[in-house]
Amino acid sequence: MSRRGVHTVAVLELKQRVRATRWSMMLLVWAVVLTVLFVGMLWLAASVGADYEEFAPLLYDVVLCFVLGIGLIVAPTLSATSVNGDRTDATLALLQATALRSWEIAVGKLLAAWLAAMAFLAVALPFLLVLTLMGGATWMALLGHLLLLVVTLGSVCGIGLGFSAATARPSASAVLTYLVVAALVIGTPLTMVIGLSGARQQQEMIEYSIDYDASTDDQLVCEAEPHTYHNTVTHTEWVWWLLVPNPFVALGDVSARAPLEQPSREYSSENILEGLGQEVDWMRDPQPSRVIDNPCAEPADDTDSTAGASNYDYFRDHYSVGHVPFWPASALLLLALGAIGVAAAAKRLRTPAGPLPRGIRLA
Repeated sequence: MSRRGVHTVAVLELKQRVRATRWSMMLLVWAVVLTVLFVGMLWLAASVGADYEEFAPLLYDVVLCFVLGIGLIVAPTLSATSVNGDRTDATLALLQATALRSWEIAVGKLLAAWLAAMAFLAVALPFLLVLTLMGGATWMALLGHLLLLVVTLGSVCGIGLGFSAATARPSASAVLTYLVVAALVIGTPLTMVIGLSGARQQQEMIEYSIDYDASTDDQLVCEAEPHTYHNTVTHTEWVWWLLVPNPFVALGDVSARAPLEQPSREYSSENILEGLGQEVDWMRDPQPSRVIDNPCAEPADDTDSTAGASNYDYFRDHYSVGHVPFWPASALLLLALGAIGVAAAAKRLRTPAGPLPRGIRLA
């Protein structure tokens, strides 16, 4: 695979897109939508008397999620019809008859679709920069978010390219790509919720009560005999990893690792992505099999129990993340899915093709 061959295919693909009127209109509409969203939410903040510094995190999260959502819709249309569309137009065989290798054609088409999808991110970048300057996010969070957006868009383009080479009709490849996107965004939380039904277990609760003793001038006295009962708990630490492929959850993990203020501040619902990242981080905490609630005793160092505290004490005093970040694993997993799609497309583009599946033709 040569760089010149990849560059040739990518330039051909991009010139076709630039000459298309719909492409320029889509970017123009995208810029207008972002401007209306940005100005409208600023006007809403001013109408309710909110400070821009307090409203900026919410606006930043909304714009970022909106950019990712539109990117997941647009990216499949850029690559899911790249190969079978050329077959329909009888132009793919012209490329295969040249000295270009199959990997050069596949990577060139991927690069063109990726750069086309990046144009939507480039239009939204000024809005994200302005909101970051307004205090909507830290610069470290912005860099992490941009990295995840670039990786996600490239991965979806790679998946669409693989389906485009494997199917005969562009409509079929587009539908299959959207199904994979839906599985990543919607299917992962649904699968986790279903898995929660099998992650329940009985937890032993040992509770000591405090009562008044009339013989000692109504002083508080701890009971000697505890009350023991069992409670059903859900081990979210067993199924939280099902959310790792979700790009929105990965964005939340980035925000939780680079908070706007000190990690010990109270939880704020205005920071949507940061709150999502904290919730997923709390899900990773293991549930003990026994909980001892004894206000009169010092916390004991026991790996199988919790003394002097209840399950709610953790959520009362912890507002920071304490686990290893998983968003790099999300990025690697998305890259692997895109790489599989590109490899499948390169395999389909090999010449001589040999026996072709039913409905697939060279030109």
